[in-house]
Amino acid sequence: METPKLKNIVLLILVLTNLCLLVFVVRQEWQDQAQRRQARAEAILFLEGKGVAVDERQIPEKMSLMSQIVERNTEQEGRLVARLLGEGVKVQDRGAGVYRYFNDAGSIQFHSDGSFSAQFVPGLFPMGDRWERDCLALLSKLDFEGELLSVETDAGGNRLLFRQSWEGYPLFTQQVTLETEDGCVTGMTAGRRLVGEPVRDQSRNTVSVSTALVEFFNGLNSLGDVCSRVDGVTQGYVAGSSLTGPMTLTPVWRIDTDTGSYQLDLVDGVLSRVA
Repeated sequence: METPKLKNIVLLILVLTNLCLLVFVVRQEWQDQAQRRQARAEAILFLEGKGVAVDERQIPEKMSLMSQIVERNTEQEGRLVARLLGEGVKVQDRGAGVYRYFNDAGSIQFHSDGSFSAQFVPGLFPMGDRWERDCLALLSKLDFEGELLSVETDAGGNRLLFRQSWEGYPLFTQQVTLETEDGCVTGMTAGRRLVGEPVRDQSRNTVSVSTALVEFFNGLNSLGDVCSRVDGVTQGYVAGSSLTGPMTLTPVWRIDTDTGSYQLDLVDGVLSRVA
């Protein structure tokens, strides 16, 4: 047999083999999706059979959040501070992973667990008519993207509470309060933020949607609570940290019901009340 013909036959065999593998993978994925949809539907029926009404549109189709770990990046902190306070920033190592940065514009202090606070000279960061946008723009200098949760007003000015998000999902434990006076941001208090860039944590896996729904019901029983309706489910993360290890991001559901709100840990299935 001529060499060109032999090469063509080999190529054809390879193409057919790849097509067969592709068909197998697609078929397997379709079967997995069908099984997940069926399990989800059965879990919703289970809840409804227990007297808990569920709008199927409120329940995620699949688990889209995965556990993450975040290593602290002190070099990035320095760059963010320079972007916030400008030039001439000095740094003071206060021990135990605490660093204070300061110059004539103000100061900011970071801790290893993600907590931080800041004070600015009066008039440094004025807010215009679109004050929410201006505050978010200020927070973005620290790579803090998020949303406004609440505003408190007193004789000294306003206190604006913001919550951080990552890839569009809320980080329920990462928040900061911006203090304002005379139309300017004067400080940041009770802050918590991501300390670096999250990466996939292969050691911790999330449960399935169907398992999460069953764990929600079991958790209600363990808490001694009851509800008759699930009003909504919000997917997000909670952060955990230690002095020596990386920050962890655990996927959770915030579940709103007719009797209260709950948080379901999507790794260990534990349900807790949300104040």
